[in-house]
Amino acid sequence: MIKMKALIFMTILMLASTGCGKTEQEPLRVYSFSGENEQLTVFNGIIVFNGSEEIFSGGDLKAADDSFLDITSYSTTFYTISGNEKNVILSNSVEDMTGGTVNVSGDLGQVSGESIIRRIKIDDASDWGNTLFFELTTKDKYGTENVYQLQMALTEITKNNGN
Repeated sequence: MIKMKALIFMTILMLASTGCGKTEQEPLRVYSFSGENEQLTVFNGIIVFNGSEEIFSGGDLKAADDSFLDITSYSTTFYTISGNEKNVILSNSVEDMTGGTVNVSGDLGQVSGESIIRRIKIDDASDWGNTLFFELTTKDKYGTENVYQLQMALTEITKNNGN
């Protein structure tokens, strides 16, 4: 929790300082997200909108140790679903090439830039509703592939004061 608060504070401070000198800038909006089931927990996820600049930080993944012991490769993907369309926001993969195994728990990465999220046509947290998902695909040393999916819960950290 302290890590998330520090990251949010640093993000807001950085974006506020880069916004000096710009006119008619869109209000800063920050959201946190998380999701969990009996096998996986995603926490400390953050989405920041500051004018045209967007940041999507996947946060951290904690996996139940007994379910993920013999994993040799995995991929993680954050995406939204709009109708029948799957829109990928961030995807990463890891593969052990030495004959060993990998730990799926840890940092899920981040991406930033212009229109990384808005290109999906989601401009408001209420529009996100139940559309943000996380998917973990694993392959174990026996060649068995498993796919785990979590729906993310989104919470607005900043509140707009009516424009």
